[in-house]
Amino acid sequence: MTQRVVQTISRAWSRMGELSRLRTPSQRSEYIVEGFADDRVIVLVASKRHVLLRSAFEAALNYLHQHSHGIESPCLIKSNNDPTLSGPLCRASRVTLSGAYGPRNINYVLPILQALGVVDIRTSTPNAVWLVTPLAANDLSFSNPVRRVGKGLLTARQFDFAQYLSGLWTGAAGSFSHRYKVSRHHSWKDWRARHGASDWWCQSLSQANQHYCWPEKAAPHDFASIAAELRKSLENNDEAVALIACKAIFAWGGVARKADDASLQWVESQAAAKTLCRSIRRAVKLLDRACADPLDDFNGKTLLMNSAMTKIYAAAAPDSLIIYDGRVGAALGLLARTWLLANAERSVPADLAFRWGPNTKTANQKDETRNPSQDLFIFTNIYTTSSDIPARNREWAELVRMSSRLLWTTGKVLDAQSYTVTLSMLERSLFMLGYDVR
Repeated sequence: MTQRVVQTISRAWSRMGELSRLRTPSQRSEYIVEGFADDRVIVLVASKRHVLLRSAFEAALNYLHQHSHGIESPCLIKSNNDPTLSGPLCRASRVTLSGAYGPRNINYVLPILQALGVVDIRTSTPNAVWLVTPLAANDLSFSNPVRRVGKGLLTARQFDFAQYLSGLWTGAAGSFSHRYKVSRHHSWKDWRARHGASDWWCQSLSQANQHYCWPEKAAPHDFASIAAELRKSLENNDEAVALIACKAIFAWGGVARKADDASLQWVESQAAAKTLCRSIRRAVKLLDRACADPLDDFNGKTLLMNSAMTKIYAAAAPDSLIIYDGRVGAALGLLARTWLLANAERSVPADLAFRWGPNTKTANQKDETRNPSQDLFIFTNIYTTSSDIPARNREWAELVRMSSRLLWTTGKVLDAQSYTVTLSMLERSLFMLGYDVR
């Protein structure tokens, strides 16, 4: 039993009196938290009282902590009255002081931990549980528990950051400004023509969206039209049209331009195997903000994730997913650093550890312009996080899902203030900020 586990339960225990009616992980049964003491909780199940020892909560949490069962690696609950048929988590929580197994209690322990913001539960079959925030996190505090937005999950810090971004969108006086020199790249041609300026600037995220610059052809060759064609092909399971749409999105984004490019080869091989539509649909399902399933399928073979493929998945589900490339990651890092500094934080916490991608170096531009790191606030280059290809793909997928969830929440906060802001609008504003974050 680690000290961190004991401290976590101790902090959560003081809030036990706030709880009332709960449901078991399968949602089949309801029970009431009737009372508690320093060493136990009393629950009422169908007029019968059950005693849950504090040690059961500590044991369950310790098991999840020791086996690193976070949101990307849920633990199956496998509850059963017979210890020989139950899973290891179920057994861990019912070990008595004598070492023998007591009555099954995991179905009551976990919903209580969930209500206190320590874990979350998958209620669909098979039931699973995971730690909301790793116990090694710097801000372990249950006075500010995880807040739910729809069916998705954000940590308390992520939720507060999402609210901060909503304020940057509306542009309160003096809240935000960003400026940098633009290059001679053709993507800036329209900006120079409109503004006659060598600097790009904004004073709010909404203005950053208004100042969006990227070469766009007229319909039906624009991104929106190509994306609509991709979605139609996925609905019809049309492999040939889906492949054409993927290649058109690559061309629009200026990626996967060589014959040996991994993304181009992946979509071509998937189409040849008649699995491209199925694979894209599977990727979108896993990346959805409400999904808590492991992202192990993003291994570079089964599913691919990189700066090219994130465009494909966002095109397939524009209301759910953002394009997370190096520029968007750089912008999120810049804004997270600003917010953390304002809140007297001294380092980058795991739940805001956005990753960035480097700019293309030229003879006239040899400096790195997209690294938001500064002093003790260190953000990792997305391409050097891991030399292991499966791990890099999975980590990138995790960033897409978390960032999409966070920005969706920002949109909902703004919606409550009568602003209409889409994921695409937020993503575009970040894309523009991320060109240069120095």
